[in-house]
Parts: sequence; C-alpha cells; structure tokens
Amino acid sequence: MPSATAREFQKVAAQLGFAKTRQTGSHERWIHPDGRAVTIPMHSGREIGPPLFFKILRHLGIPLEDFQKMR
Repeated sequence: MPSATAREFQKVAAQLGFAKTRQTGSHERWIHPDGRAVTIPMHSGREIGPPLFFKILRHLGIPLEDFQKMR
C-alpha cells in the first residue's frame, strides 16, 4: 500500500507550482495559480496512509506513478 510523509507531499506540491498560503494547527493549505487547492496534514514525520494519500494525490491532480518519480 502506498504512503508518504507530509514533507514528500510538500516537495511535490512545490514542484507542481502550488504555494503554501496558510496553516491552521497541523494542517497546511496549498493553492495552485489555476485555482486547485490541497490541504496537507503535518504530523511530525508520520506516514499518511492510503485513503488520505490517494485523496491528496487527486487534489494535486497527478497519478501515483508521477508522484513516485517526483518524491
């Protein structure tokens, strides 16, 4: 089952052109110039499991294979 850390999602989001706009508690909000948005939970190095992992990928707008290459 695929999983990733929040730092890996931050790196990929930045490469895709997303910019961190705000943070509320342990959740960061990233916005893309075209209007897409994604929330990345920041939980001190813990892996983000499959259900949330795939939801974040869908919001980023990339398939799993592209994410694996970019991380």
